[in-house]
Amino acid sequence: MQSTPSTSRASAKAVVAALGVALLASMPVYAKQSDRNQPADVTSKSFDGTQAPQNGQPGKVIWTTNVVLTQGTLKITGSKATGYLDADSHLIRVIVDGNPATIHQLDDQDQPMDGKASNIDYKIEQDYAVLTGNAKVNQPAKGSAEGDKLTYNTKDSTMTGESTGGAPVHMTFQPKNKTPAPAPAKPASNDTKKP
Repeated sequence: MQSTPSTSRASAKAVVAALGVALLASMPVYAKQSDRNQPADVTSKSFDGTQAPQNGQPGKVIWTTNVVLTQGTLKITGSKATGYLDADSHLIRVIVDGNPATIHQLDDQDQPMDGKASNIDYKIEQDYAVLTGNAKVNQPAKGSAEGDKLTYNTKDSTMTGESTGGAPVHMTFQPKNKTPAPAPAKPASNDTKKP
């Protein structure tokens, strides 16, 4: 009689979560590619832009109250945001805090992605946003993910996730629609012509 090693429930969940992230990452859906070429626009109740780039360090702009950052279909909201500027005063990174901070984007098939977390770190030039603190992302066409930290790629709509606390990363996948929805019935036409 052979004995087989037992696998703990926690490690099994970790394997399933890692497999799920890998499957989600392999799906060929891309975030709205035109978003990357759009200007980043930020509105808020107030801002402080007095910290210019110095000695090779990035400059900063701090926005407070009702912060909304948009770049094409990408939209991030929160109560406070700190933007980092390169030497040419281009916005390269924005850290948004909120209760919660939110993120929304459409992919190239106009399917939405909606996320929320305590903090969203959007690295514009690197094409990703890190959602930290009770992070949740929902992509209705694909599924959803929850964890302590989720990293969303704003270029190709892929994600990774991790849990640093006691709760595991959790994912839900939408079923593949095996039967197409029936086409709506067309009304009968009234093509009878009078002679």
